[in-house]
Amino acid sequence: MTIERRIERTMRNENEMKPFTSRMQPGRKLIVNVLTAFLVGLWHPQVLAQTPWSEKYTERQTFGKQAFAKDNNIWVYTPKFAETFGMPPEHMQELKGFEAAAFRVQFMGYSTCGYGGKAENCAPEKRCLTDVYFDESKTPLPWANEQQADWLGIYNSSWFVRTPGDAPISPKTPSNVIGNIVISGQATLRPFADPKTRKEANVFASYTNPRSDEMSYSNVGIYGYERSVVAGLTILTLSYRCGPRNSTKRDTSFRIESRDEIYSPTLARFHEFFLPEAFEQRIDEYTKASKKDDREFYKSITNLK
Repeated sequence: MTIERRIERTMRNENEMKPFTSRMQPGRKLIVNVLTAFLVGLWHPQVLAQTPWSEKYTERQTFGKQAFAKDNNIWVYTPKFAETFGMPPEHMQELKGFEAAAFRVQFMGYSTCGYGGKAENCAPEKRCLTDVYFDESKTPLPWANEQQADWLGIYNSSWFVRTPGDAPISPKTPSNVIGNIVISGQATLRPFADPKTRKEANVFASYTNPRSDEMSYSNVGIYGYERSVVAGLTILTLSYRCGPRNSTKRDTSFRIESRDEIYSPTLARFHEFFLPEAFEQRIDEYTKASKKDDREFYKSITNLK
């Protein structure tokens, strides 16, 4: 519904309420009138136009005696990205293969219940997501087609009405792409392909295993993407590891490649980028509180001390 329609409906409701409010006691009438005035003012274009909206991120994230949307992401970005959006300087650094990244623990809007054999034992479902911003004038990505945006069907009600033959969590490859059978059934979009062979390309990551200090390798789920979303930049939303990050001073390597299987030799590599080790360490600190909450929940349902 447009703002104008909201105003029209609110004003109509106000007029319909007048005969009713005229019979009210003065105190109650005053409360109703105040609430009505608030609602009308809230949606009036002139009031919205007066709401300050700075071009600078730092000013939008500073409390100015008005409600504001608080950013819960952990960021890293290039100096140019910081200048473009007015970001604070403390998280600027030169980055390899991308312009910015933002990590968050995102609640999916539903809970998983039945832990410990009891229906009432519920915990909110969440994912660890990393948005990665690319300047495709410098680093073009190997898109399979001209589709401009997509996301997995796990953020809306289709999650609950999906069928085994049409599960939104495991979309099929585009019709003109030779899919990687190993990726089928996994929670990822499949928007990339080798432009020459039409073989599917996927995102893979190599990182230091914190338990063994050995290099581990895995494919990475793409939960969403949008091309030229802000300032001409493309964004990929990756599902990447809620667990501990690198245990050594190494950046995490991400590659968009085509392979016959996850561990088979690379057939073609289209792009590589690196999440800085310092960024990953900040994520570890951020997720400690969440991990503690999870442990307390599991203790509570198993009666562990």
